[in-house]
Amino acid sequence: MEAFESDGLFWLPGDEDNQVAGRVSFDPVTGTLLHLIGNFSDDDFGDEENPAPETVVGVAGKRFLTLTDCSIKSRKFESPGIVREVYRAKFLFAGQRIIDSQSPMFGRLSMRFNNLYAWIDRNSVSREFVFGQDRKKLIKATLTLEPAEVEKIQCDGYEIALTGAWKILGSEKNPGFEQDYSLRIAYDVPVDFETVTGDLGILQDLITVTSDAPTIPTEVLLYVAEDGPAESRPSREGVKLYGKQTSYSRAKEKKVGDMPLSLSSIGGLPAVAGWMSFMRDRRVLTGLLLSPIYSSMYVENQFFNRVSAAETLHRMEFPNELRPADKYKNFRKMLVSYVPKNYRSWLSQQIVYSNEPRLRNRLKELAEFADIASLLECDAGRWAKSVTEARNRMVHHDKGKGEGASSAELFWLGESLKVVVLAALAKFSNFSESSHRRLRESDDVRFLVERVHEVAELKAK
Repeated sequence: MEAFESDGLFWLPGDEDNQVAGRVSFDPVTGTLLHLIGNFSDDDFGDEENPAPETVVGVAGKRFLTLTDCSIKSRKFESPGIVREVYRAKFLFAGQRIIDSQSPMFGRLSMRFNNLYAWIDRNSVSREFVFGQDRKKLIKATLTLEPAEVEKIQCDGYEIALTGAWKILGSEKNPGFEQDYSLRIAYDVPVDFETVTGDLGILQDLITVTSDAPTIPTEVLLYVAEDGPAESRPSREGVKLYGKQTSYSRAKEKKVGDMPLSLSSIGGLPAVAGWMSFMRDRRVLTGLLLSPIYSSMYVENQFFNRVSAAETLHRMEFPNELRPADKYKNFRKMLVSYVPKNYRSWLSQQIVYSNEPRLRNRLKELAEFADIASLLECDAGRWAKSVTEARNRMVHHDKGKGEGASSAELFWLGESLKVVVLAALAKFSNFSESSHRRLRESDDVRFLVERVHEVAELKAK
């Protein structure tokens, strides 16, 4: 999302006659700010009881703008009685229309990401060179740019498409070319803004977790659903979406290196569809798993977040009972009946969650499902024991048990958790069978194997 700044006129929805001059600016780091020379209140000095409207609309930079989730940042009065107000907006829509901020519905979504080209990993350029008889002098060079074919896959309720195009840069005498890809989602029926931003985040997380680099959207186009004869249909004109990107600085700092998994290695668009289907109601997993990639944090927080991601995934997808619930209920009643009456209530509360698997058992089962033996050359039980003990020492601080895991040990155990959870998510999302081998053979995982084995004796037997 490119930064911009434009002067224009702004007003409240339904009150176009009361226009106020101002300047709107967007920066990926700081977000959207609106500086007004004046205010929207009937009171010349502003309305302190209602300091900020939720939505502001206007025209600036030859585009209609809709600013939503607004809050007042500052208000000041200047001689000779000029009011200046600054608003902060969570989202900004820019295009050839004003958005109905109360209940906008969308039919299509188009996205570009900073790491998308590297993740797709395709070359549509062919070169041909003609040399003289001595094979030393270049006589002719031909560069052929092949247009990328549109790929599509139909899912339950929407269609995912991958499109590519060539951009011509430079001048006639000094031309340049840039290949550009975008992911698109076309919905069978219009969806609300929350669904659109949720799907945007799911695809962003997919590229981040498989490339192991913070991914951010560089352009987001929304197509508003128009009323039609039968059902709503997306408009032809897209509206650009702008929003603050908390991981923008991290994305600029860390470039894509050896990518653990590319689009082709996970299985192409069918794998993307599988990821979308699985993650739509499980985004808390990637929130926990990828937070250390998207933002800077202490290594202890990284470790805790990834332990939580692994435990949450297990709770969502694996059995959470050691015994069937009805049988355990009777078993607990039987245990409680053997103690004096005045202790029964206390004991019943103490063992209310004792039918759930322990963290160590959850991690072991998840690691076995992810095939940690081949992935990290680890014994699943020993790895689970090392992670659990490191976590418990940090939480409980038991006296007399010595020092807990060092920062370096926590870091490498956290990285191993990331790989195990990724391998498990790949299975649930129906990635290609070769994705496990590709992940295992990546440079980052090969290096991780050595580091994890230094933390404890984890060699698989």
